[in-house]
Amino acid sequence: MINKAALTFVITILFAFTGCIDNLKGSDPNAFWGDDCSDESSDCPEGPAPAFVLVDQNNTAVNLSQFEGKIVVMTFVFTNCPDICPAVTYQMKKLSEELGDAYEESVVFLSVTVDPKRDTPEELAAFASSYNANWQFLTVNSTFPDNHMDAMWSDYNVQVLVEPDACSGYGHYMEGYDGCHCNPGYMQDSNDTTFGMDVCISDPNYEFTDLVFDEGSIEFQIMSALDLRAASNGIITDENAMLGIETLISQTFGSQWNLNDVEGNEHKSKDYYKQNLTLIEFFHTDCVHCQNQIPALKEFYSNYSSEVNLLSIGGYSMGSNGDNLTKLQDFVSEHNTTWPYLYDDEYSLIQAFGHNSYPSWTLLAGDMEEGKAQVVAKASGSQTYDQLVELVTNFTEPMNVSIPMTQILDNLTHWEKGHISNETMIEYISTFLNYGSLETVDDSEVYGVSHSARLYIIDQEGNFRVLWRGYEWTYASLYHDVVLLL
Repeated sequence: MINKAALTFVITILFAFTGCIDNLKGSDPNAFWGDDCSDESSDCPEGPAPAFVLVDQNNTAVNLSQFEGKIVVMTFVFTNCPDICPAVTYQMKKLSEELGDAYEESVVFLSVTVDPKRDTPEELAAFASSYNANWQFLTVNSTFPDNHMDAMWSDYNVQVLVEPDACSGYGHYMEGYDGCHCNPGYMQDSNDTTFGMDVCISDPNYEFTDLVFDEGSIEFQIMSALDLRAASNGIITDENAMLGIETLISQTFGSQWNLNDVEGNEHKSKDYYKQNLTLIEFFHTDCVHCQNQIPALKEFYSNYSSEVNLLSIGGYSMGSNGDNLTKLQDFVSEHNTTWPYLYDDEYSLIQAFGHNSYPSWTLLAGDMEEGKAQVVAKASGSQTYDQLVELVTNFTEPMNVSIPMTQILDNLTHWEKGHISNETMIEYISTFLNYGSLETVDDSEVYGVSHSARLYIIDQEGNFRVLWRGYEWTYASLYHDVVLLL
């Protein structure tokens, strides 16, 4: 028996769900941002979109002709996909919200499974409900057998591979990636081939089946949190468990944040963390120690601003006195400071970093854009100039990040954005850490699915108009193309 998440996770983890409308600035606003199917170089199928008959999550027959006169946005997913398919569904949901009244009146969505064996109408109904997705998810049933699905994939140039032995049984193939994408604990070996295809072999640097973490390590602390959850007999909910785990992680790896300064300018954690050292002061305007150390901070900023990003973050409470934006603005004006003062309007960042007094300090080193900005020093109380210099020159070197921790950090971003549920995220974390309390499933129910990553936009006359390949798109990108057809 093996963990279900261990196999389903590897299907799509290499795909980073990036894609940003910013990279399309300067494009012709009257041209599609996806591949124009009228272009001879496009990879769209020829002719009108082929007819098909499938069933949706309610066992209702669905054929393409019933949507004549409407724009159809069609993508291909499967419910056991742990990462990208939930993210794609989330972006489709955002697109439906952005379209407003046009959605359903003029535009319809269809999500077609590439795993009909497991994606029964009932499973698709549960998946759609969990993401509050109110469009049709298509599969087959006893009335419309599997050959209907095979024909549909072929007509839409979607290649699907369901193969337990692919990549020696320890990985899968996917569009746009050269060779095997191997499961955690395995690595690609292009020198060894089976039927002309490379294989996955054990990674000697990864002991997936016998993981041991030092007491006090972040991995050990997370496993202890999982022990508490298991021992609570349901008193600690999945949501509370994840909030606790997120707090543990943020005290080792820098939390991601997006805050405005006192002048209304936006600041993002990744823009600072990727510049290596970032020193954050958590303060309160009524804190006498915070006021008295301003001269030392000014001297430090004057001498170290080229090496260290200095940020002061406020908006917190001290007794019955809560700071607000006006108080922060007055504080900055009174003391004539020149480094960024940020307003934490959700009052949460100081707790995420594990502080409870003013002033408190956190020093981070590393690149949060890669998910590895680490807390390398902490302090509390007023700091002299010499103490600040000591803090940023004699800090603990960033640790080497274990493979399981890298996988947790990669997925934590999706969880924070709502792409992954609390329950699923706990399952992933448990799998990565080889935590032994997970349910197991029959081997016959576990296999990999590799498929072409395609999203089609079909116009009101039933013609292919736009193709998006891979996952380099967001709802804003699709919105631009759909609006051109409305």
